[in-house]
Amino acid sequence: MNKGMTFNALKAGTKVAVDPKFLFDFEAVRQEVPGTSFHETTSDDYFGNIASRDTAFDVIYLDGLHTAEQTIRDLVNATSFLKDCGVIIIDDVFPCSYVASLPNRRETRLIRQASGDTTGAWMGDVYRLVFFVETFCQQFSYCTVNNNHGQLVMWREPRRSVPDRTLTQVGEKAYKDIFLEKDSFQCAPLSQILKRIEAARR
Repeated sequence: MNKGMTFNALKAGTKVAVDPKFLFDFEAVRQEVPGTSFHETTSDDYFGNIASRDTAFDVIYLDGLHTAEQTIRDLVNATSFLKDCGVIIIDDVFPCSYVASLPNRRETRLIRQASGDTTGAWMGDVYRLVFFVETFCQQFSYCTVNNNHGQLVMWREPRRSVPDRTLTQVGEKAYKDIFLEKDSFQCAPLSQILKRIEAARR
């Protein structure tokens, strides 16, 4: 997000970007693209101090600190600013390796250096958020697009039941559980997910 590639490629009447440090000339984009605003701050600050009470979005895309704790906090805040027919997308829920799934980026770098791993991908433990949504967000349905490190897509549609799982158990989910409990991710093609969202809006 901080390089603007995804954000700037999107076309919408109103677009809002939040990041502590943008790595591109966002002032130039703001001037060139009407309806675009940038907030160089944390998501906590944006949701707590900047977004007004009547702010509401059709789509909220979460791709931030790559830790489960911060992403869950962003998710809980985002639900308060989502339109009834809106969707939330969470990036990086499928880490590409065990090392990439570690929540501490410094530890990830040290292990890579010691092992000679030259890949730079890092998703952190955002995968735990899938188990959180499955267990504690019953008013939302969701699916996961399994490409580009995985994107979870969720929309307002109540589910009849949720797993019997505690917050502690969610926090203890390990990289292996991505494979051992893959059904929890509800992987589906994007075309199928879009059909489900449309059906829920009727």
